[in-house]
Amino acid sequence: MLFFALTSANVFFLSGCAETTEEDNMVILFDEESVTEVAGNLPAEYADVVSTMTVSCRYRTAVTQDLAFDIERAKISTVYVAAGESVRRGQLLISLETSTDIEAERAELLYQIQRTELLKERTLHQKEYEITLAEFNSAMGANPYSQESKDALADAIQAIDDKYYFTLQGYDDDIAIAYLKLDNLEANNVDHNIYAGMDGIVEYLREGLEGSQTVIGRTVITLKDPNDMYFYATDPSLGSYLEEGQEVTITVSGAQGGDYTAVPEFSDDGTTLRFILTGDDASSVSIAEGTAGNIVLELGRRDNVLSVPAAAVHRAGDISYVYVVDEDGYRRYREVTTGLIGDERIEILSGLETGDMVAVNF
Repeated sequence: MLFFALTSANVFFLSGCAETTEEDNMVILFDEESVTEVAGNLPAEYADVVSTMTVSCRYRTAVTQDLAFDIERAKISTVYVAAGESVRRGQLLISLETSTDIEAERAELLYQIQRTELLKERTLHQKEYEITLAEFNSAMGANPYSQESKDALADAIQAIDDKYYFTLQGYDDDIAIAYLKLDNLEANNVDHNIYAGMDGIVEYLREGLEGSQTVIGRTVITLKDPNDMYFYATDPSLGSYLEEGQEVTITVSGAQGGDYTAVPEFSDDGTTLRFILTGDDASSVSIAEGTAGNIVLELGRRDNVLSVPAAAVHRAGDISYVYVVDEDGYRRYREVTTGLIGDERIEILSGLETGDMVAVNF
């Protein structure tokens, strides 16, 4: 007995088993094939269909500050802090023994600002190039529209953002501090000492500073705020899947493994997404900086609908089809209309009835 699946006006006759070569504009002819009832044959049944996506995020400080001297070869007099110490905004951290000409220093500050802005622009171009390259490589992959490819691209973009995040932030800090110094010069308040620009702790302090000479732009001390830390994801498109105030669960594995409840918050320019931990114990959470987490977002759900395992549904162009196994053990091609495509199951709108056995594994 022969079973025909018509996909166009052209007809090709195939003999033997029901193996087919998918080509555009062809009619596929299937022989009925007797198969043994195995665990791979499962029924169409009513169940929940859920589609999700996984978002990667990383725990890091919202604000850090790298501090460097703005003059060359001045002698460092005294270092007043040590790594790990807490500091307050405006606190004197390192003092110098030097005197400089105001006009020469003004010129040097203007040069610093221009140079740093150029470095920032170059870094932004490099970051944009790497993101474009990652998107190109993903598009040229074997299956660029699969969830696996999308997740891999999101991870690659996250890694690129992490790679350049602190560098770009450092440039912004250097430019801001240079303008502050320039304002001080204009007010005839020449001061080359280093002060804390924020409340926080000393994360890094260069060794052997006292008695040495300064190098323009070389970081000698880094501050961070340990009380202002969040899980960050930097894919702006995630905003279309999230609502303001919507609670999500961040899952962390490893030594600090656990589930953390948080709500999303976008930056003013909409380019950065962070998650603010909620709950009674949010203020006492101790998570190491750099810890990675995953958020599973539900993109769609159909409760108690006719569905089959995702592996049972095949596609040829715009056609979706399954292999139905009848009571006599014959496998037959049957076209179906699908609804929601979930992670594990696919909703069936037409073409099957409850209890129809479909081949899942061959």
